[in-house]
Parts: sequence; C-alpha cells; structure tokens
Amino acid sequence: MGLGIKTENRQTIAELLCQDNCTIKDVIQQSYIENLHVIPSDNSLSAAEYKLAQTTAKEFVLRKKLKNAEYDYIIIDTSPTFNTLLANAFLTAEHIILPVQLDYFSLAGIQSFLESVNCTNEKAGSLVDHHAQIMGVLFTFFKTRSNLAKRVLEAVNDLFGDKVFDTKIPENIKLSEAQESSKSVFDHDPKCSGAEAYGNLVNEVMGRLTNVRN
Repeated sequence: MGLGIKTENRQTIAELLCQDNCTIKDVIQQSYIENLHVIPSDNSLSAAEYKLAQTTAKEFVLRKKLKNAEYDYIIIDTSPTFNTLLANAFLTAEHIILPVQLDYFSLAGIQSFLESVNCTNEKAGSLVDHHAQIMGVLFTFFKTRSNLAKRVLEAVNDLFGDKVFDTKIPENIKLSEAQESSKSVFDHDPKCSGAEAYGNLVNEVMGRLTNVRN
C-alpha cells in the first residue's frame, strides 16, 4: 500500500508460500521506483500461515522459493510474532534488523525474540548450515521524554552494545503522510527528519554489510 502496489486479482506472497507451481516471477511487481520490486502481502497471508504450518519442511519454503532470485538485496518484512512465517524469514535471511520502541512491551519481547532466533538457528538452521545473525537494533518512534523511555534506552544499549544503530527513527508525521500518498518518504518530503533518518540508516546498514563481507 505504501508504494501503491495493488493485490486485487494478483498473486501475493501467500500463493508463493502455499502453491508449489507459483514462482517469484508470478508474484513480483515493479514499484514506481526503478529497480525496486515488491512481493506484496495482504490479508490472505493469515490463511496462508495456517496452510503453511501443515506443509512438510514448512520452515524452508521461502528459502527454497528465493534460492535463485537475482537481486543485490532482498528485504523481508515480518511481524514480530514467532510463527512459521517468521521461522521462514530467519532461515532465509543472512542478517536481522530488530526494531525496538521505547516502551515496556518492546523491551519485554526482546528476550523471546532472541530465543526464537537462537532456537531456529540451532534446530532448523543447522540442517542447512544457515545461521541468521542480528546485524543491529533500530530504535523507532524515538523520543526520550519519559523516564520509562530513558530506562528502556539504557537497558537495550546495555544488552546490545555496539549492535545498536547510531541512527534513531524519530516520530515524524511526514512518514505517515508518505504512506498515505503511496510514496517513499524521499519523494514525499526528502528534507524531513524521517527521510534524513532513514537515509542515515541506509548508510549505516551498507557500512555494516561491507565490514561483514571484508
């Protein structure tokens, strides 16, 4: 929706995961941004998750489907809930970016998330010699006006150290407006604080990828 991608009468990630004869070529759509392609999702993914859970080797479906995808970078956006879909993401992705908000629930969920990553790596990942690593922790909707926010910030920094990105994504209405206009924030308002922050994040991510590969 944020890029104006339509799913009506089109195959989505749900079909890719649940239909043997569906390939990425059947579901990929070109966005309005050059060289940015999207495999969209919609409400059908909820039913697909249930079907996928009944599939043999269910954790490896996405990995298999994307095996020969010829892209420089593939970004997999997931919900934080540990289920078959998230396990598929862990077993496909090389690196994980963990977004965190400065609230108690986000802090409380971090430990279970880490346990999910470790469990997936140890049990299923060992079968295919694949172990996803946390590249970094990203603070979003960032503001530190309350004492609770400051305590969460300190706790996450203590836990992850230099894995915490220097970039913090602020609360910025322009980010929501960009979604409403179905445009990237860089096109909607390239000078706003949200665009500046995401630009800085890209530079940080690219720098960390370079360090890993070297």
